[in-house]
Amino acid sequence: LTTDQIHALAIDPTSTATLYAGSWGGGVFKSIDRGATWTSINTGLTATQIYTLVIDPRTPSTLYTGTYGHGVFKSVDEGDSWTPINIGLSSNYIYAVTIDPQTTSTLYVGAHGYGVCKSVDGGATWTPSSTGLTNLYVNSVAIDPQTPATLYAGTSGDGLFKSTDGGASWTSKSAGLTANIVYTLAIDPQTPS
Repeated sequence: LTTDQIHALAIDPTSTATLYAGSWGGGVFKSIDRGATWTSINTGLTATQIYTLVIDPRTPSTLYTGTYGHGVFKSVDEGDSWTPINIGLSSNYIYAVTIDPQTTSTLYVGAHGYGVCKSVDGGATWTPSSTGLTNLYVNSVAIDPQTPATLYAGTSGDGLFKSTDGGASWTSKSAGLTANIVYTLAIDPQTPS
């Protein structure tokens, strides 16, 4: 690794020795020996500042990365090459990418200044999905693995929001939060509630 600022780490679910790291300034790196050594894998990736990196749980050769200023990129060959997939995105500042674990062609991104966008075709096209969000600076998006129509979005300024209709509408769930900035979210896979 040529940087000490790692913003994202993803582990191949079928080969746990394979790791991917999204860095701030160095793009994406890959290790096939559990992190002992790393190789830069940035062919086609015009962004070097990576916010998020996810692996398709059903097709681990497919990866998505959200970048600072260059939108979303997709790789279908384990990171050997990357292609921008930004048709319909209103922002190039992507802080979160989430994959529906049951229908992996459905993706959600958290875009700074433009809320949540949704794709139902593996990122080929995107549509806004922010009705009800009172803050469009979205830092994180999490999806309920057992009920993928249920999503959560963490914002910079208005706390937490929840959708139960696949992102079509959102309601605030910030009662009791003492801070209004939510940078990251996690859902218990065994007990998603």
